[in-house]
Formats: sequence, structure tokens, C-alpha cells
Amino acid sequence: MSNRKRQNMVKTTRPPLPPIINEDDGELPFFKQDFFSDVGLIVSNTRAPEGGVDAAQHGARRPLPVVQGKKLWTARCILAYNSPVFEKQLAPAKKTEIELHNKNYDDVVELLCYLDPRVQYTITAKSAKQLMPLAEEYEMHKLRRECEKVLMETYLSLRKDHHIGGIQAEINEEYLLLADRYKIQKLLNLCIEEFVANPDISTAKSAVNSETISEKVKLLILQKKLAKLTYHLEKERRYKSEVQDEEKKLTPKTDWQKYWHPHALE
Repeated sequence: MSNRKRQNMVKTTRPPLPPIINEDDGELPFFKQDFFSDVGLIVSNTRAPEGGVDAAQHGARRPLPVVQGKKLWTARCILAYNSPVFEKQLAPAKKTEIELHNKNYDDVVELLCYLDPRVQYTITAKSAKQLMPLAEEYEMHKLRRECEKVLMETYLSLRKDHHIGGIQAEINEEYLLLADRYKIQKLLNLCIEEFVANPDISTAKSAVNSETISEKVKLLILQKKLAKLTYHLEKERRYKSEVQDEEKKLTPKTDWQKYWHPHALE
């Protein structure tokens, strides 16, 4: 290669890298197609015609406005790298669209914020609750671990701000539901401990009557609550028994003591 050609190659400038975008800027890159995007995600919260996966079974408990056919753009390499499920769906080389039925549009936006390298994104407790169902469905194990970590740290922070048994029942039940559904054992144990320690019996009753908590966890709450009640009853019984034993040990008064008692002659 001649020196002139080498000089021309050196002078050639590379195209600038896409800017890093903050998630709160509002100008997120996947709202429109660009040079980076080669796959469209068509998001709707209606069921697939064949009967898709029900979002309710993954923890979506809030009512959703009807969203049909709203499109987001991303790169197939990002989806395939992070999810074996997406990789299979994108197996046909010419496939340029994926229909995501029965999904919350905002949750998918959160997912793309996490996946897209151009977006500065931090998982919060709120977004972790949104992302866990998608991480589970699309087998994104790294995302799932990060969500579990955030949920654990948030719950432990709540425990520091309250004595055991002092977290609001609604908040504790929400974390219990997540821990039960996604098998986060350490978080599940803490939530059950919180229910058992709460002096208000109605909190445990509400958990037992819940239609979303598994029967196994309900039984565990009842068993631990009963064990705690049995312990306190036994403790009270032992105390009363010890008091009665002490009373019996006292020497009974003799007739002489009764005679000289101030009220004995009355």
C-alpha cells in the first residue's frame, strides 16, 4: 500500500458514536427508527389470538388502558443477546417485527431503557416490579438478579425505618406477592416474618384470604402465627404456675401470729 493511501486512510474520520441519553430526557431512541434499529416491537395489552401468556400471572395487578399496536424500535442483536426467547422469535433472518401481546407499554419501554446501551438507566424499586415479569417471561437472568437485588435492598431499608411488624400491611403484602411468585426465598422469609410479628391479626387474615398468594405460603404464615401464639400462651402458663408455687412455699401463719395480729381480736 502506498504512503498516499495510508495518509488518506488516517485522515478519514469515523462517524460519531450515538450520544448517551438519560432516561428522563424524554427523547428516548426507540420511539422512532434510526440506523441502530432493525426490529420493531408491536406492543398491545390485548391477548394474542392464539391465547398468549397472561400478564396477570406475572404480577401485573393494575388496570391497563387499552393499547393496540403501538410500536417501539430496537436492534435484533440486543434482544437476541439478552434473551433466548427473543433469539428464537428472531430466528427467521428476515423477520423485522415481533408482536408483544398482553403487555404493558410502559413496562416494555422500561425494558428497552435497560437494554439499550445508549440510555443511562438505573433500576429502582418501582421499575424492578415492572421488569420482573418480563425478565421471567423472556428468561433474562441477569436482569432478574439485578431486580431481586434492588427489591431486597429496598425492603431491608424499610425494615430499618420500622420495627419488625411495623411495615404497612399493603406494602408488605406487595413484596410478599413478588417474593412468592418469583421464588425470592430470602425476601419471602422476611415478609412472612413481618406478617407474623405484626400485632394486628387482620394483616395475617388478609394475606390468608388473598387470591394471589400461594396456598403453601398461606399455610406457612398460619403455622408461624400459631406457633408464636402457642409460645406466648405457654409462657403465660409457666409464669402463673411459678407464682402459684411461690405462694405455696410461704410458711402459713400460726395461731400465735394470728393472735397478735392487729385485726385478730376484732
